[in-house]
Amino acid sequence: MAVIVLYAGFHPSMALDGLRNFMKRMGVDAIYILYDNKHDRYGTVSRYNMQKLKRQLAFFNPIPVPINPQSQKSVFSRIYALLEFEVCKRGRAVYIDITDMPPECVATITMVSTLFQGVHLYVVPTTEKGDFIPPPGTPSFEEWVLEKDNKRGLEPVEIKSPSTRGISRRARIFKEGEEELATRVILVLYEHGGKAKAIKDLIKWCGDDPLNPAIKNRYSRLIDDLLAQGLVSKTLSGKTRSVSLTDVGRIVAEAILESKIFLKRVSATLESRTSLTNPEEAKEIWV
Repeated sequence: MAVIVLYAGFHPSMALDGLRNFMKRMGVDAIYILYDNKHDRYGTVSRYNMQKLKRQLAFFNPIPVPINPQSQKSVFSRIYALLEFEVCKRGRAVYIDITDMPPECVATITMVSTLFQGVHLYVVPTTEKGDFIPPPGTPSFEEWVLEKDNKRGLEPVEIKSPSTRGISRRARIFKEGEEELATRVILVLYEHGGKAKAIKDLIKWCGDDPLNPAIKNRYSRLIDDLLAQGLVSKTLSGKTRSVSLTDVGRIVAEAILESKIFLKRVSATLESRTSLTNPEEAKEIWV
């Protein structure tokens, strides 16, 4: 049995067709519907189509999940929490339909999916391609091409990713055997504004003895690992080394916190198969 994650974009019928074809070869146990919760026209369309998908899939009691598809932080934290629950806690395979997602959302979801085993991405091909394009070589074709090229770009936005070279996917983000301490370090730094003026301060915040040589060495090795992954940065000032979360380190910290909140709020709901019928009710779970 699989878990399906859909996105309510402009083509909900394609998402439904893809799901029907998927179910011919595999059973589906749960469905999540990601939707755009921004207060703009895209968000309005997405919420409308989310309701359509919910009605069509009412048998499955689908769980609506609000995201800002253009925010890496929003997408990363929500998808990380979802996968942490379904893959790591429940041992399920997850299939994510990326067909209708904006490119920023696809990039982030692709990156997060590599941190977990048993996560698969798929697209739904359309029955007709390019039928909306006028015949090439005609005046209407020239006009159409010019009309479509009517947008200007802004500064590129990098999709930040933690490095996982040499790290087991089973261990996800952190080095195997140090997941608990690494998580504690990331969260403690986040709780203290993202920075420790010295490693000894960080050790104290984590509840350990900074005077113990073995503990100091363990933390130093861990900080070096997190540095190599791009999650923290170090700055040398005299004899002290400050440690700070990078932008991607903050995103990971917020994803871990989101995951903890998610597990507390929705575990009972999902285990009992109770439906979240009100989008605002669902939104409260994820906030």
